[in-house]
Amino acid sequence: MAKIKVVTIGRRFCTGGSEIGKMVADKLGVKCYDRELVEKAAELVGVSMAEVAKNEENMMNWLKTPITLFGQPELTLAEKIFAAESELILDICSKESCVIVGRCADHILKNKVKTLSVFITASLDKRIQTATERHDIDCDHVEERLKKYDQKRERYYNSNTNKKWGSIDSYDMCLDSGKLGYEMCRDIIVKTVEMSV
Repeated sequence: MAKIKVVTIGRRFCTGGSEIGKMVADKLGVKCYDRELVEKAAELVGVSMAEVAKNEENMMNWLKTPITLFGQPELTLAEKIFAAESELILDICSKESCVIVGRCADHILKNKVKTLSVFITASLDKRIQTATERHDIDCDHVEERLKKYDQKRERYYNSNTNKKWGSIDSYDMCLDSGKLGYEMCRDIIVKTVEMSV
């Protein structure tokens, strides 16, 4: 069996998933890909980042995809962006080991390269603390913001995969960054990769 080549990280909003991804990559001596995948996908599709932000996490449903005059479905912008991100992820992972945060990478890479899929979660109280202290989110709107971002991620993941976002059955490993801390999450992931054969 091959050694784990790619670590993918799904995360609830304000659980430190992006930070943990970078820490894991640093420890393993590989690159971490996060928002730059969206920027590159925007270039490929030929749209602005503002357009991408509006459309990338729209739920995709093939039943709603318009049919052209010749019977071939016309891809929505959200579908084009997802296709471009998928192409980028597959290309990157064919060339190097890395960490990828979000973008349904665990699903895209299934049966392509040996992957460790991780989901980072934390209690609502811990996430509220992180949101207000680290991200300067107004206390009066913090729960609403957390819920909104989680719903967007859930819709995006569920509509692009055959799995359920945040469910323990959808990932190889689920870690509570509120209880374990970022460093411990990093160390668990790194040790798992290093011990894989």
